[in-house]
Amino acid sequence: MLQKTDTKSPEDATISDLGENDQRLGLKCNHCSRFRYMATHRFPPETCVKEIAVSLHCARCGSDDVETFAVSRNSENGYWPAESS
Repeated sequence: MLQKTDTKSPEDATISDLGENDQRLGLKCNHCSRFRYMATHRFPPETCVKEIAVSLHCARCGSDDVETFAVSRNSENGYWPAESS
């Protein structure tokens, strides 16, 4: 299961917050449920994580019903969600 966690409220988290908190940028399509990690280097550090989704669409189904959020490692095994354990 994906862990959506931030030190700030989800609406306020920025790209720089992800790096400071050892988190990754996740993208999930709410239409087909595709999940991917996104590279953060293409966004300025002050970019709000939630606002990134506004300009994106799903590469699989084309839907613009996508969300972006901070993803943390599984605290029990140290793996990122979507990695094999």
